[in-house]
Amino acid sequence: MNRISQRQLDRLTPQVRPFLAQIAAAARTPALALLSGLAEGADRHVAQLALDAGYALHAVLPFARDTYVRDFTGTASRAQFGELLGRASRVTELSGRPGFSAQAYRRAGHALLDESDVLLAVWDGLPAQGAGGTAEVVNEACRRRIPVIHVSTHPRTSPV
Repeated sequence: MNRISQRQLDRLTPQVRPFLAQIAAAARTPALALLSGLAEGADRHVAQLALDAGYALHAVLPFARDTYVRDFTGTASRAQFGELLGRASRVTELSGRPGFSAQAYRRAGHALLDESDVLLAVWDGLPAQGAGGTAEVVNEACRRRIPVIHVSTHPRTSPV
């Protein structure tokens, strides 16, 4: 379950937008894409910001979309997921099984990194609480020497 409140997400918007613009300005190719698992919270917030900035959206889902949508907490969340998924220029549905969700989320994180030039991690900076979470993805990105931009969601630190 995501621990980021809407208030925290709103506070992050002015921090994330400049990073997306900087990356776009530095890009050598005309088409930019944000890869996202479209989980509730920061994933979707940043996906919307990226779409608004002209990025393509590539969704990497740990399960088939019909299975994944069952993880979400209500009708509004499912509708938001469907709307963003509908705007994605590419959707990859991995073959995760619901009874093995930790492994499925880990595989999805690795699949995201397989295609990433930089990782924008909107994260509280705390140690991993389970397999496939943000902390684990950040550690794997560092191991692979993929640059990481950390936007902190921890209430006692500045967002960047």
